[in-house]
Amino acid sequence: MFNSLEEFADYVWSFYSPNSELYPIKGLTVTDVFHAIEIYFERIEEAESNNGRWFNVTYQWGEGDTLDRERVRDIILEQPQFSWSS
Repeated sequence: MFNSLEEFADYVWSFYSPNSELYPIKGLTVTDVFHAIEIYFERIEEAESNNGRWFNVTYQWGEGDTLDRERVRDIILEQPQFSWSS
């Protein structure tokens, strides 16, 4: 779906940047998006060595699809400094 990590990060950013009209996350930066993507790939790698599962979630790279974007969002929101903008 995406040709590069930067394109995927842009896709995530377009949904969750603090200025997004879709689902803004207060305080989010592009660096935070890349960090969450890195964590996501670590979880996928861990899942691959554990029959596709990481804790109670099945992780598999979907070429940057909606589920990948939402999982990156969830990783971002695991951090207490982030919350939905109102």
